[in-house]
Amino acid sequence: MRAGGLIQLQQRNRIGGPPVFMQFPPPPPKEYLADGTPKTYPLHQPVFDHGYTWEHWYMTNAGVFHTVYYGEFAKDFPWRWGFLAEKPFWVGAPIVVLGVLCLGHIIQTMGQIGVKPKRYTPEWVEATKERERAENTNPVTRYLDRRRAERGPYYLMSNVLPYHPHFLWMRNSHDYEAAEALAARREKDRELAAQLEAEGKY
Repeated sequence: MRAGGLIQLQQRNRIGGPPVFMQFPPPPPKEYLADGTPKTYPLHQPVFDHGYTWEHWYMTNAGVFHTVYYGEFAKDFPWRWGFLAEKPFWVGAPIVVLGVLCLGHIIQTMGQIGVKPKRYTPEWVEATKERERAENTNPVTRYLDRRRAERGPYYLMSNVLPYHPHFLWMRNSHDYEAAEALAARREKDRELAAQLEAEGKY
């Protein structure tokens, strides 16, 4: 049933060719080599030895009034398809869909890998969260932050969930320029305060 001509005929009929109504001719006589050994021909269809031995049999249409009992074997497929087809559809489909979505997301955002915007440094993110809570502009924490101590234990999801798409490589990417500028500003304020105190204006 797995012969090349019969498989081609089944595939052609499954697509919508003529119905199976003819008689198949008998096989050709065997051929032998000069030393009397049977002549063999290479199998052009690859056979994979990956350990999977499942078989899937089902009936499929052959024209209008006929059906064909069609089988698929694990050894006819590579190991990746053999692994997927061994599991039920409801197990393999979510894995395939999730893998395709993850791969598409990685390809789409591949140009942003390693980029470290200054607005997503820990100092800027913390300042943004404090400003949102002070100005009451974040709809997620607008009502949940109010009197949460009175409502019992409550964990802020804004402190747990990723705040930006660069969170994987920006955990310790601090804004050292801002820290240096703040230190210089404080030093300048101290010098100005000392000068005013020396002049008696402070």
